[in-house]
Amino acid sequence: MTGVRSAAITLQRPDTPLRFLLLPMLHLGTADFYRDVTSQLARCQVIVCEGVGGDSILTRALTLAYRTPGRSKRLGLVGQDLDYGALASAGAQIVRPDLTGEQVRRGWRTVPLVQRLAVLTLVPPFAVAFRLFGSRRVLARYLGIEDLPTVEDHAVREAFPALTKFIVDDRDQLLVNALISILATCAAESILVGVVYGAEHMIATVRELATHGYRPRRAEWLTVFNFD
Repeated sequence: MTGVRSAAITLQRPDTPLRFLLLPMLHLGTADFYRDVTSQLARCQVIVCEGVGGDSILTRALTLAYRTPGRSKRLGLVGQDLDYGALASAGAQIVRPDLTGEQVRRGWRTVPLVQRLAVLTLVPPFAVAFRLFGSRRVLARYLGIEDLPTVEDHAVREAFPALTKFIVDDRDQLLVNALISILATCAAESILVGVVYGAEHMIATVRELATHGYRPRRAEWLTVFNFD
């Protein structure tokens, strides 16, 4: 391995001109990676992207995990920063089917108190430690996504069912609902729909589109970062 790669994957079915461009996102990468993603999105007429609403202790804590290492000149990485405003000004329709601020607050309260405290107390020191001592190779160990759940995935779900439902499953459902709506209204249109979500959410995305007959037709590797 020489680094970490993501992929721009185009899905289509034979009887419709509507296409989907999946861009599995990592929230920490090189500036070149995010420029490549932006170039891919410039071809899209509709962009479906993540973006939790409002401001909360949880969102600040979770984004700190990549914002802090993203300030390290030693790592040479930056936090995810895509200019959706510029893409919208260029004519793309931006769709954000993510949790609202109120949904975040309600979902966070369903997580057991001890787990909430663990997230809030462990993420900041982890972020600082990684900024000071981490490396690209260490980061790469935790970035692989498999098509099927791994033993580790099952263990996390069993240990933190409320947290994984809130952070992953509930957001998956919002994303899937948005895609179903686009399929219902735009199936006959010759447009490209970009889906820009964390890589973990692409599993649900591919499964849903597959039930509607969509299959991968082409793919292009994008380099997130190389090892030093």
